[in-house]
Formats: sequence, C-alpha cells, structure tokens
Amino acid sequence: MKAEAQRWPAVLFLVYAIGLIVLSACKSAEIGLTQIHGLEAWLGGDKSMHFTLSAILAVLACFASERVLDLAPITRTIGVCCVLAAALSLDEGLQYVLASRRFELLDLAFGSLGLLTGALGYLSVRFVWSRTKPA
Repeated sequence: MKAEAQRWPAVLFLVYAIGLIVLSACKSAEIGLTQIHGLEAWLGGDKSMHFTLSAILAVLACFASERVLDLAPITRTIGVCCVLAAALSLDEGLQYVLASRRFELLDLAFGSLGLLTGALGYLSVRFVWSRTKPA
C-alpha cells in the first residue's frame, strides 16, 4: 500500500503532461477549438492559461521527481525546471513552423514565469513541511 501511495505524484504528473501534449496537438490540428478556446477563456485568457498550466505542471513535476531523483530539493527543482523549460520552448518553437499556430514570445515568457512560480511554490511547501516534521 505504501509503494502505491508514493506513486500517485508521478502518475498525476504523467497524466497531466500527456493532457497538455494532447491539448497542444489538438490545437495544432484544429480539433476541438471551441472547447480549447472555452478553457482558455475560463482560465482568464491566453497568457493566463500559459501561466496557470505551466505553474501546475511545475508543481506536479517537482513532487513526482522526489521519488525519481535522489538530489537535494533545490538541485532537483532546478533540474526539473530546466527540462520543463526545454519542453515549453520546444512546444512554442514548433508553433513557429506550423501554419495553424503562431509563435509568441510573450506566451513563452508567461509559461516560463508559470514554471518559476510553480517551482517556488513547491519549494515553499517543502520548506514548511520540513520545519513542521517531528524530530
């Protein structure tokens, strides 16, 4: 039971990451645009969506990485953020070459700010938890 409880962060991260990949692919293929634009509006617009979805991704990735990477929390978080920033840059870069999408540097900036915010939020939670654990 304990091993199963330790897997949920990784599973949640993978499901969320796959969902974001599918969302991006559907937008590129112009599938379900009404629903995608509805999600975008619900999250406060395009830039807000980039920020929010990236922040959630960073938090989930940081928690999932605890079971995979045996590193200090800050070192692990920096590594995770670098990988996520590369994936975010790749996704935005691919939009430059697709006729159905358009590259916006501001989208990349809001996504990167979301990654940073999510990572700092994760580190804050980790710090508080480490201070409240009984000795």
